[in-house]
Amino acid sequence: MPRVSIQRLGSYDPAAVDAALKALLEPLGGMEAFLDAGQPLLLKPNFLAPRATDGAVSTHPEIIRASARQARSAGASQVLVTDSPGVGTAAQCAARLGLASGDLLQIVDAGEGEWVPSSETGAWRLHLSSLMRRHPLLNLAKAKTHGQMTLTAAVKNTFGAVPGLEKAQWHYRMGRDPHRFARLLVHIHEAVRPRLNLLDGVIGMEGNGPSSGTPRKLGILMAGTNAHALDWVLARIFSLNPMNIPTIRAAREMGLLPEEKDIEIVGPRVAELRPHPEWKLAPEVSVARIAGPGWLTPVMEKLLAASPRIDPKLCTLCLECVRQCAAGAMSPADDTIGIDRKKCISCFCCQEMCPAGAITVRSGPLARLLRLGR
Repeated sequence: MPRVSIQRLGSYDPAAVDAALKALLEPLGGMEAFLDAGQPLLLKPNFLAPRATDGAVSTHPEIIRASARQARSAGASQVLVTDSPGVGTAAQCAARLGLASGDLLQIVDAGEGEWVPSSETGAWRLHLSSLMRRHPLLNLAKAKTHGQMTLTAAVKNTFGAVPGLEKAQWHYRMGRDPHRFARLLVHIHEAVRPRLNLLDGVIGMEGNGPSSGTPRKLGILMAGTNAHALDWVLARIFSLNPMNIPTIRAAREMGLLPEEKDIEIVGPRVAELRPHPEWKLAPEVSVARIAGPGWLTPVMEKLLAASPRIDPKLCTLCLECVRQCAAGAMSPADDTIGIDRKKCISCFCCQEMCPAGAITVRSGPLARLLRLGR
């Protein structure tokens, strides 16, 4: 029976984080249960891009430091911290958070990738960080909204095992189908197989996540060995139907998500943790299957599907969105960025990586009308 441990935590005060983390891991066997004594331990935070702590884009540095301190006390010979960000390097991301290599931990590059067969027969081969598969891995995720996957939590965080800009190529290969991309994310998570998944939900992100949303206090830490169960509990805390989260639905279809009755929650009850008002999500981005004649599907997609929108007042013309767009749909145009709607696959890599927060997700006209009618 998979356990999901939850602890309340009101701030990132180092002493409070240490105490909460120790209490969080105790029902799971303590930190020592997730490392090999005398061997290195790898921490994989959410390093999306080099951003400061106040934006709630990355796993908070105090969560990383506390994990490293307790790992060293439990017998790890060294603690390595790495990720493969979409923008910049792990060292650059760490530096913006005030993290530096020293006696406690070492910031390292994710290293070369290695080809790993997918667990789905006849499916893709996965090119993943060899470092993340070589050492015992602790997955240190962040509670945020996501334009395409609704939430980014434990499962989505291991997408960081894919080297750099190859992430955008995977988005392009998966096309407009968020369910197909969700299955890929689950395959990657199962290939990396963290020993422990820990979620920083002290200050999360709502709205235009995962990089340009609004920081908001949730006040919790979560941990569990089964990332699918952890994400399921987080969805319930946000008052969401877990089966509407693409990665959770994919895990259920693939036989990886435990039944609700088999998930043991250790800590406060879900109902006690629900934020009020409800956590704001990014606009709906997926298009449901439309029953009816085949000619109707592309028409409904145009009316329902979301697409990126650029605010010229915020855009700095840094061209990061152009570099991230594997579909080649974005290009400089006069004093703004032009989007070729025929090429755009609505993967929202541009929105995710925009350092100025100038790109938002906007639902199609019919989807907006339906929401107004609720």
